[in-house]
Amino acid sequence: MKNEIKSGTILISKPFMEDSRFEKTIILIVESNKEGTMGFILNKSTNSSIDLIIKEIGSEHCFNYGGPVDTNHMFFIHKNSDLISNSTHIINDLYYGGDLEDVITLLQSNKIKDNEILFLLGYTGWEKNQLNNEIKEGSWLIHEMELKDIKQNLEWSNLLININQEYSVWATAPNDFHLN
Repeated sequence: MKNEIKSGTILISKPFMEDSRFEKTIILIVESNKEGTMGFILNKSTNSSIDLIIKEIGSEHCFNYGGPVDTNHMFFIHKNSDLISNSTHIINDLYYGGDLEDVITLLQSNKIKDNEILFLLGYTGWEKNQLNNEIKEGSWLIHEMELKDIKQNLEWSNLLININQEYSVWATAPNDFHLN
């Protein structure tokens, strides 16, 4: 596994993550530079409708919890940079952000399919060197994988075991070991 953090990198929290906000999370890094790193938690669905926050978007679209930072704002990952202006490239055909008015218009006219956009409330962020220090301390695994479907059901335990079978005991254990 590589230790380079860049746009498109997947972070997987290791078992026994001390920060409970990131316990059993899979994070897509969308920006990393000398100032810091930004990403979104991909595997924390809310089953809450986006129209609770953005009224113009229908109730058939739900949003995920993207992270503990700036939870007053909605973000989105998508595969439609040709239709959504001001998008930021992540990797391959994956982008984040852009003009929300474009998104609203495209969703209302059914020009974007539900599996082509993922709404996220909040994001994850690390200051300069903070994430590298957490990786050195053993909090995160770095993984390179292509997200073919941005709404694919990513299961933390399955991904952890696929990376290293030695994690199978910890990946399938209950959160509270007193329950064993």
